[in-house]
Amino acid sequence: MSDAISVGAATAMSAAPFLKRREIILAMMTLGAGTFCDETDTTGTTYRTAADWLDVHDGEHVERLIRFDLDALHGEDVTETVADAWLNGFDQSPEQEHRLPAFVRTSQAWERWCADFSAQCAPFGQTAHGTLNHRQQFGTSLR
Repeated sequence: MSDAISVGAATAMSAAPFLKRREIILAMMTLGAGTFCDETDTTGTTYRTAADWLDVHDGEHVERLIRFDLDALHGEDVTETVADAWLNGFDQSPEQEHRLPAFVRTSQAWERWCADFSAQCAPFGQTAHGTLNHRQQFGTSLR
């Protein structure tokens, strides 16, 4: 089993970075009646994870994020990956949805996060004390 762990650790350490030097992030935004595309200033910078990219870019009005390779002229939608990274640092409840960027609110990552939040809070939604007293609960009589 230790071989499987070391192989997994080696794979994780050698994982490809989230954004390479010859890639950019295209941010798709809807403002007013139009849809606009903005290029982030990431050319020449390597980001190891989506969280590293989020430390520099907030994506406030963004609806979709596309990682675009300038060499291959190919784009890949990374909205879900970045939304997952954004939600890793979100420590509030689903009622605070208005604080989320648009790309997080409309993502499947948000749906999963809300489902996990509900599952974690379900046991705590019950009343702390029942209506029965101690003798009624345990069937003992003090007579």
